[in-house]
Amino acid sequence: MFFSEKQELRQKLDEFYCTVQDYTAFNEVSMQNNCWRHVGEEIRRRSQKMGSDFVCVLEIGAGRSGFGDWLKEEGLREKVCWSAQDITKQNKSWLETQADDFIFGDVSEVEPNTHFDIIFSTYVLEHVTDPKQHLEHLYRLLRPRGCLFIFCPRYDIPGYFCPSSRHLNLQKRIELAWRWGNARWTSWRRDQPSFLIQNDLAAFHGPFFRDADAVHWVSQLDLKLWALHKGLQLRTINMNLEWLGLKDWVVKRWLTCALEFRRESSS
Repeated sequence: MFFSEKQELRQKLDEFYCTVQDYTAFNEVSMQNNCWRHVGEEIRRRSQKMGSDFVCVLEIGAGRSGFGDWLKEEGLREKVCWSAQDITKQNKSWLETQADDFIFGDVSEVEPNTHFDIIFSTYVLEHVTDPKQHLEHLYRLLRPRGCLFIFCPRYDIPGYFCPSSRHLNLQKRIELAWRWGNARWTSWRRDQPSFLIQNDLAAFHGPFFRDADAVHWVSQLDLKLWALHKGLQLRTINMNLEWLGLKDWVVKRWLTCALEFRRESSS
């Protein structure tokens, strides 16, 4: 996908977010405790090591995040300086009362001399129109020995199609399946990430449903290859889920990327 196409897709998505009705992220507080507890463990480790200093944390795509309340429940709120970033201002009034700082617009607009100990996103990367550039910006914002946590769906399991493709007819699905296979083969053969982007989304054609606006078919292999080339230490996170039913267990265990990237002091 060319740069102009990515810009056009980003514009269409921004227009969609300004007009969509009943979009969950604009109407309900998001509680991602299963993800945040891993971020919390790193906050505790750093807080104990650093003493009274704040741990600087950036949440990407915060939306109507309940992270602040979760920090209070865990006794960590006073130890954290929490900055919240979001692409739209739909949740501006919420974030103004919750976060210590907030950033509206693309992550590339964050001041280049600003750095964070921890950066995390929960179910955001699948909505990013230029994953490579997005990840490079996060890397730039990460302090030496800083940690990046990414939690998102993974769409690199054979036969598992992203919900944003549900509206496509059989021919279009076959074409997309071919693109999927070619991207996965290219990543493996060239040892380079091949981020697969879908530009015709179900969200543009009918009533909204979960991940109908997902543009990035996230591959765990792509993320691992990106980390390798950036010299980052990578850890696959065990979500340690309680048994909440077969479907939820399968989705969280097998169809979710849960990764920690740690930047070395010399990288």
